[in-house]
Amino acid sequence: MDKFLARTERYQALMIDAIDRLGLARIDAGGGQSAGELADTVLAAVDAQTALGRSSTGR
Repeated sequence: MDKFLARTERYQALMIDAIDRLGLARIDAGGGQSAGELADTVLAAVDAQTALGRSSTGR
């Protein structure tokens, strides 16, 4: 169990570093938000990234 937890924490740290390095939006889904509130947060993040010149096709 300890090895699994250590691997999981390491994976999370690597993913956060990659997201930050790529300038992608990071959303905390563990804040006790309702599904609707979380969906609104995701959609707002998508709109913000599009507004910064990110293409919806990934190019």
